[in-house]
Amino acid sequence: MLGLNTERAFAGVRRLTCGAAAVLALAAASHPAFAAVPNPVGFRVDISSSPRVLDALDMKNDGEITASEFYDIKYDEACDNPHLRIKARNTPAIMLQNFPNSAAPITSFTLKINEGPYEFGTGDAGSIGFIDYVKNIAMYTDPGVTVTSSSVSPDKKTLTVNFDGFTADKKAIFQVDLDTNDPNGFVYPDYRIVLFGAPLEGEDPTTPATVSALFTGNSPAPNTATQMFQLEQHTETPDYYEENIRPYHNMDKIEIDGGEIPEPAGVTLALAGIAAFAVRCRRRRNAA
Repeated sequence: MLGLNTERAFAGVRRLTCGAAAVLALAAASHPAFAAVPNPVGFRVDISSSPRVLDALDMKNDGEITASEFYDIKYDEACDNPHLRIKARNTPAIMLQNFPNSAAPITSFTLKINEGPYEFGTGDAGSIGFIDYVKNIAMYTDPGVTVTSSSVSPDKKTLTVNFDGFTADKKAIFQVDLDTNDPNGFVYPDYRIVLFGAPLEGEDPTTPATVSALFTGNSPAPNTATQMFQLEQHTETPDYYEENIRPYHNMDKIEIDGGEIPEPAGVTLALAGIAAFAVRCRRRRNAA
């Protein structure tokens, strides 16, 4: 048996140990969580008249289809009605992708028209699927990613789309509607003119649109990071646009325009993001 003094010593140690544990637990509970601005973050934007072609581009980059299969899809989409192509270029599809190594989800995306008598609309007469200012193409958007709302600025030149579940390595494809506030303008303005500054016949190029993405982490504020860039300017007038409808016997390829931005510090991130997009194979199609 232990002596009385030994038992008292052990009892004292137990009291000290329990007391220390209680103090540590209290300190941990009362200590505030640290704010953390997400880093790195980056996103990519591709824009086309065809959401199907954008999804095929993503599958080609993932290695899910071959380059030949991708071009077959582009050719198939190009064999469309010339009048329908005018409408399609007026409601372009946007593929937004969160970089595979982004440290936070995209919570909102902004598209700003910088020049011209143009604004965002809510879908033309007969348009199906537009809610507020966008049409979410659910069949091509990754599982778990949802559009929660969309809104425009008072001048209708800045569109904001809010998301949930838009974590790293996921994508969303949605359409927007472009309108003109010029009473003498063509009622279905071409996205290449509006968003990429392509010049009308006999005129100069205009300023392309600006895109930005807001990334929001789980920590207390400040916990956000914003990335922004301007779309590449088109310097030549398209062969067919707006009221200049192509003849039925002519082909007009499906174009894809866009760009990407990494976290500003990093060429390394840019290379990693490009490589990851080229080799990754998402689980989304298996999940679907």
